[in-house]
Amino acid sequence: MKTKIIAVLLAVITLLSLSSLSAAAYDTNIRNSITQDYKTALSAAGRKSFNGQCNLATAYQLYARGIYRYGLDYSGTGNTWYNHFRNVKETSGGYSVITVSGANCLYDLVKKYGNELYNIVYSLGTGGTSGDCHVLFIRAIVNGYVYFADSFGTSYNHEYYREGAGTVLPLNEFVAQYKRMNGNAYGCVYFTSNGSEHLDGSSEDPDTWEKQSVDYTTGQYTVTSSMIRVREKADSDSDTLGYISESTSVAVTEIKENWGKITFDGETGWICLDYTVQLYSDADIIKELASTAVTADKSVAFCGDTVTWTATAKNPGAKYFYAFYIYRNNVKIYSGTLNSSNTFSLHTDIAGTYKAVVEISDSDHHIVSVSAPDVYCIDNSSVFAGTQATAAMANITGKNFISLDVTADGKLTRALKLDETEEEEIA
Repeated sequence: MKTKIIAVLLAVITLLSLSSLSAAAYDTNIRNSITQDYKTALSAAGRKSFNGQCNLATAYQLYARGIYRYGLDYSGTGNTWYNHFRNVKETSGGYSVITVSGANCLYDLVKKYGNELYNIVYSLGTGGTSGDCHVLFIRAIVNGYVYFADSFGTSYNHEYYREGAGTVLPLNEFVAQYKRMNGNAYGCVYFTSNGSEHLDGSSEDPDTWEKQSVDYTTGQYTVTSSMIRVREKADSDSDTLGYISESTSVAVTEIKENWGKITFDGETGWICLDYTVQLYSDADIIKELASTAVTADKSVAFCGDTVTWTATAKNPGAKYFYAFYIYRNNVKIYSGTLNSSNTFSLHTDIAGTYKAVVEISDSDHHIVSVSAPDVYCIDNSSVFAGTQATAAMANITGKNFISLDVTADGKLTRALKLDETEEEEIA
């Protein structure tokens, strides 16, 4: 009897292990596929980043999957995709089109067509914290999880995912996150290759997909599989030093293809990064935000000129929000609110020193302030007086000047000569 119980337990453990390995392989394959497809989409578009242009990112990902065979069938604004495809029956790649409307469209899609679906476009209306409409390509919804990549970097549950990174969220969290950022959905578009609306999932099998290469970098990683091995060397045939469980965070200090070097229980070992996701700490995100450069289109303005300040982020593919604050002679004269525009223009009608400070936030509410160099606004009458003074000096000395320093009582103290481009002290 005891022998039978042990045998049954071993069989159960074996089945659970196989199930876990299969789920881990699926998760890894599909996330790698998403990342690779996004790179293919960028290459087809001739770009290094879509810079948050969700319509182009979505269209080119559909092209990368072969759903669009010849290029962009459609690339309208983010909130128009659902309405457009309501009138489309088949794509140029031979995929049938199914549309489902409303804020609960993804739940309704799963309820009607099964728990394993691939190739879905999600179209959202204006609203939420961003104030913008949005569209994105969902690679799969499987057993209540959404697999996707977005056209800008963003944070989910305090984990930062860069543009195009294969990402997975529970369906309810995915819907809640995008409702918060972009409001309710107009609907979703489901592309299926078997031409039947009465299908049970899809014929695709991620376990058979060819393994895709991903460019890994050193940094912090979290284990996504239920358990992974720590190997002595960067080789799946190397000796096992131990195991790391799901959700454990580790620091990777060296990369060899898809292997990362870590310190484990005082020993140095290697883990397969295909079963992890790279994390970015709050400090990393704040540092990236703080690297934003804020510039003005001119450093000296005349009264009546318009000065335009522009904030340029280090990572243009991320979704940022900007609020401009303008000071004149250290007195605040304008306070902005966070929005998606990275430029601000002001009519400088009063002479003085203008300073712009930009408050920058990401979609997870990390906020920093960055200052621009001063802009000097000169009164036209002062310019006219200075022109008269330099002209008078030229008549007296026979030399051309481009600047003069004059004391309050009118005494000339220093002049910069145009013909020699050097300063001349005046006694």
